[in-house]
Amino acid sequence: MPKSVIFFFIKDEFLLEDAKEVIKEAYIAESVQKYLILVAKGYRVEAQNALLKILEEPPRHIVFIVVAPSKNALLPTIRSRLVQKELLSEREVIHSGLNLKQLDLSDIYPFIQKHQSCEKSVLKELVQAIVYEAIHEHHLRFSEKELEAFQKLVHLVELNARAQTILTTLLLSIMLRKYQ
Repeated sequence: MPKSVIFFFIKDEFLLEDAKEVIKEAYIAESVQKYLILVAKGYRVEAQNALLKILEEPPRHIVFIVVAPSKNALLPTIRSRLVQKELLSEREVIHSGLNLKQLDLSDIYPFIQKHQSCEKSVLKELVQAIVYEAIHEHHLRFSEKELEAFQKLVHLVELNARAQTILTTLLLSIMLRKYQ
């Protein structure tokens, strides 16, 4: 007899019908530990809301593992019900080349011009790199609302928003930090 059972739910975007499938599987009784592993690049709000109750009070022998590209991909109500562990992967670090602490309009315009036609994957990495640099290298502090706005910019990149729009919004937000 197996010591545990593992079910994977792997999606690009986790939808409401996926959440219903997970809930249905969670209520199928097992005499051994059952792991339900949810993996997605994005989790729709309605799917997350559907999972709230079962994550808070899982059935006997059920363990949920939720994998997301970042904790901000999950609603605060979901995060509060989960033990969080950040898994770091080794990859080449991109640097913007900007001094984000002394950022000025004269720096922003040429940077946007240079990157206005970059590919979606490069733009996404660039946005993430700029936010990382601002926080970890330049020690800038952002409110939770600002961090959520940055996460929305990453999502907009995935929806094919123009690089000029994304970078202008991001860099102006960072530049305005010195006036607050």
